[in-house]
Amino acid sequence: MRNHPLRKRRQRGFSLLEVLVAFAVLTLSLGVLFQVFSSSLRNTQISARYSEALLLAEGRQAVAANLLERGSEQGEAGEYRWRSETSEFDLEEDFTSTSQVLLRIETTVSWSERGGQRQVQLLTLRLGEVE
Repeated sequence: MRNHPLRKRRQRGFSLLEVLVAFAVLTLSLGVLFQVFSSSLRNTQISARYSEALLLAEGRQAVAANLLERGSEQGEAGEYRWRSETSEFDLEEDFTSTSQVLLRIETTVSWSERGGQRQVQLLTLRLGEVE
């Protein structure tokens, strides 16, 4: 049996349709991978911003806890705005002491990101002197 010359020519390469389908699959795959990488990068940046805000809030919380003065403070640190408020924490009468009081220290750090407002809020209780 002899091989037909036309049959041999068909087996040498890919048809135009096969090449177009391969490019379409490649394009879709690369598009999905690009979206995955870009969302991963965006989430990493958001996580870094939350970490920076948390460090600032912890620092402001430590300052307020050391001062133990009732009142509020606020300020800015770069792109972040912070507010720290110290007030007496209300307890039932059975738990009140004449020499010490429980202070509530709340610190909030906020910032704008992508048209929205984000914030980190810390709350702690410390013993303080009665005024």
